[in-house]
Amino acid sequence: MLRTPNSSPTRLIDALQVRPGRRAVAVGTFDGVHLGHARVIAGCETVLTFDPHPRSVVRPGDGPRLLTDAAGKRRRLAALGVREVVVIPFDREWASMDTATFVDEVLVGRLGAVRVAVGADFRFGARGMGDAQTLREDRRFTTTVAGMVTVGGDIVSSSRIRALVAAGDVERAARLLGRPHALPARALGDDRLLLDPALAIPRPGRYTTVVDGSTTEVTVLDGGVIEGVPRREVRLVEVVFLRRS
Repeated sequence: MLRTPNSSPTRLIDALQVRPGRRAVAVGTFDGVHLGHARVIAGCETVLTFDPHPRSVVRPGDGPRLLTDAAGKRRRLAALGVREVVVIPFDREWASMDTATFVDEVLVGRLGAVRVAVGADFRFGARGMGDAQTLREDRRFTTTVAGMVTVGGDIVSSSRIRALVAAGDVERAARLLGRPHALPARALGDDRLLLDPALAIPRPGRYTTVVDGSTTEVTVLDGGVIEGVPRREVRLVEVVFLRRS
């Protein structure tokens, strides 16, 4: 189980193994767990999410670079008060499930949802045929639809944050996330770290970062390599991007 300071344990459950119970459930991909996601999740102790990202299954080769890995996503959900994270192991079979089956078998049958919370742009079911209105029409649970959040003229969305990170504007991305952009990295044994290329890596350049609690000026190179980090024995570290230097 995952624990965060001053929080209850957060359980990670496969959607195929979850036991029914009366739940308030927030549903979404929640990549980055940004300020907009926080509005959706408010008041829900259960999150239903998808892994891998649905777009990587529906459009192979065109999946997004993720803002958080699975462990980081769980930590950030726990910080919002989520007590259980139910994960759908998304594949072509899940992608072809019609909206009625998803509601009947997953939301009602497996989760026992009495309240379902989604974002205004949420889509589900085969070919994205289901939306918030589809859920509102079902009287077995109440549906809460969170409006879009804007910060400084930017609509808060995972795609917008990815674009800002890709452009190297990590300060603006942080305002939409509600915290600095942070990524796990692996030490290469010298002054270099390696970021996961599947994640949203800032464009090459100089950045002020925090690595294992120490403020450090680093250089991001092509391929997700970071130079300028003091040699360390710890193999896995977190790099927090504060600003472009």
